Formats: sequence, structure tokens, C-alpha cells
Amino acid sequence: MDRRKELQHEYGMKKRQMGVYQIINSNNGKRFINSSNSLSSVWQRDRFVLDLGSHMNKSLQAEYSASGGAGFEFEVLEELKLDDTVRHDYKDIADPDGTGANRLVAMGYRDALRRLEEKWLAQLASYEPEGYNRRRST
Repeated sequence: MDRRKELQHEYGMKKRQMGVYQIINSNNGKRFINSSNSLSSVWQRDRFVLDLGSHMNKSLQAEYSASGGAGFEFEVLEELKLDDTVRHDYKDIADPDGTGANRLVAMGYRDALRRLEEKWLAQLASYEPEGYNRRRST
């Protein structure tokens, strides 16, 4: 097996980390709470988007840009408990026979992440103006 395939296999066998995280502005104590199905890379992604000036949360973006990113920290609040068969390369969700049956697995992950995120939003009350999150309309 060549090195590339070896690395791809290693990556695929890594246990996926899903959960809820926060970005904290230590300058004023405000926080942005969100969930991700890839905690291992979400801070790099969010910081990249913030550095570009195009984060989806405009309040967070404005304060990040004004401070040049100084004082912003990342913290994982809670990881979703996953079955040992959950893989990083999503092959546990892949549907080899084309029936779409494993789509329910992905939907289950998404629903569990949403509930976990809602729990932390309620617990930390990070809604505007004290935080960066907006209340969702029902």
C-alpha cells in the first residue's frame, strides 16, 4: 500500500468527533455557541472565515475584525457520545446498495447535535445582546 492510501485509511478509521463548541471574546465575555460534526477542524475553519471577513454571524465578525482576532478563544463544550462504528470518513453512513437506508443515521446525528446545541444555548444564555447567537424563530 502506498503512503497516500495508508494515510487515507488512517484518517478514515479515526473516530469522528461531533459536538458543541464556543468561541469566546475574552475582551467582553460574549460567546458564540455552535455545533459541528467535525470538532477536530471547526476552529481552523471558523478562524479562516473570520480572517476573511465573511463569518455568518455579523456581530461576531465585526468584533473579531475590530480587534484583529486578539482575545478570541475556542473551547469544546461537549462531545456527542457516538457508537464505536462511527467513522471519520462517513463510510458508516455510506449506502452501498443505493437504497438510502443509512440516511437515517446522518439525520440522527444532526438531530442529536441540534438538541445538544440548544441545551448549551439555554444553559449559557449566549443570545444577543449578551452573546452573539440569535434566537431562532419557531
